[in-house]
Amino acid sequence: MPTLSLRFPIGLLLVLAGCTPAPPGGARDSDPLAGQPPRLPTGVTLDPDGTLHEVGQFPLAMVPSPEGDRLVLLLNGHNDQGLQVVDRATGQVLQTELQPAAFLGLVFSPDGRTLYASGGNQDVVYRYHWAAGRVRLRDSIVLAVKVAKKSGTSYPAGLAMSPDGRYLYVAENLSDQVAVVTASDGRVVQRLPAGRYPYGVVVSPDGAVYLSAWGASHVTAYTPAAAGRLVVSREIPVGRHPSAMILNRTGTRLFVVSGSTDRVTVVDTRTGQRVTELEDRAPAGPGQGSTPNAIALSDDGTRLYVAEADNNAVAVFDLGPRTADVATATGTDQLAGRIPAGWYPTAVLARGDTLLILNAKGRGSRANAADGPGPERSGARPAESTLAQIRSTLQISTRARTPAAALASLSDRVARANNWGRTRSAFRYPPIEHVVYIIKENRTYDQVLSDLPQGDGDTTLLFFPRAVSPNHHALAERFGLA
Repeated sequence: MPTLSLRFPIGLLLVLAGCTPAPPGGARDSDPLAGQPPRLPTGVTLDPDGTLHEVGQFPLAMVPSPEGDRLVLLLNGHNDQGLQVVDRATGQVLQTELQPAAFLGLVFSPDGRTLYASGGNQDVVYRYHWAAGRVRLRDSIVLAVKVAKKSGTSYPAGLAMSPDGRYLYVAENLSDQVAVVTASDGRVVQRLPAGRYPYGVVVSPDGAVYLSAWGASHVTAYTPAAAGRLVVSREIPVGRHPSAMILNRTGTRLFVVSGSTDRVTVVDTRTGQRVTELEDRAPAGPGQGSTPNAIALSDDGTRLYVAEADNNAVAVFDLGPRTADVATATGTDQLAGRIPAGWYPTAVLARGDTLLILNAKGRGSRANAADGPGPERSGARPAESTLAQIRSTLQISTRARTPAAALASLSDRVARANNWGRTRSAFRYPPIEHVVYIIKENRTYDQVLSDLPQGDGDTTLLFFPRAVSPNHHALAERFGLA
């Protein structure tokens, strides 16, 4: 998962010509972007639809409560990892329960009384009681013996349950296996191969299990056998880097997101054959870069929603009868439009007219404050560190059922925010044979080079002036400043 970078990482570009002096920089009297849509370090802006509500850091999963009036989020941030319970209508955070670690997996038992959450690097699955709209930790299911001060070896990712609630299926991201766990006593009764870096897992109404693996180009299908055990039934070819998955209500269609090829593969689960592929790339794009990473279906199963992490949008597909396996579907399997989201959407749910979107990086970013962490400032506010500045959001939009024709204006907003309409000059390589980058890792431009008059720096953020970093300053002045 890409991490947050504030302003620009510092790099010195050594080429065959020196840099041309620019007007002197220095501390800014005002923010030149004030009043404009939030601008990201990537150069794009944000223009999210609906309302945004601040939640905990970097949520990767969201499930509705059994009663339907609340949402449970799984936080995977730098500071906050664990659960949050949120009012679905208002976006208000009602409860926060932190864990030592978390990663992706979150599922309710069929009876709605138990909630399972991945413990990530702790090699456990946390088990919670659910009652009166709140969670209470019950215990944890140990998947592997965790050695103190060492990384986990199981690292549970996606979670799913058998239809009868007797078994929990765990995608073990680092051990390349799927674990079958008895819900009654938390015992691991079986492990099967699951491809490289297992990620998501879903279960159909008939008990068939499907597992995606990041390092593969297929989904593994398992059929239930005696005593809760699974048997590998087939490997279904899909796009490279399969990630999020969803089944339709009857379990006859499996939708698989290919995180690195901007495609959604639709599979007929009865035959294991591909029905079609939905193209999810940006206009005139190269076929990768949208980074689809989450998926949802409308209540009637005829509209598909795909969270595009690097487009800061949710793509909308109106499905045809064969693709949806719904006779009344009227779509053509083409991209109907996009709904603008916040920064880096990672989960999406559709409920009637409402679309619920988790934006893991939230509203945008700003430079580290002058009184933030730095040399000789041990008492600096930890909230001003780069990773701590991530402010994730829950976005509530009422556009879930907006007709395709009316999505055009929303798609235009996404295009403007991403600069897709900008005219680009013809590309040609410059007469340069060698380029050397000198990177100062984990430092921004302003922290090291904002005192150079050739650049547009903010000296209030300077950590390492010329006296401290003379070599970096000399290289920047002699060659290129980037």
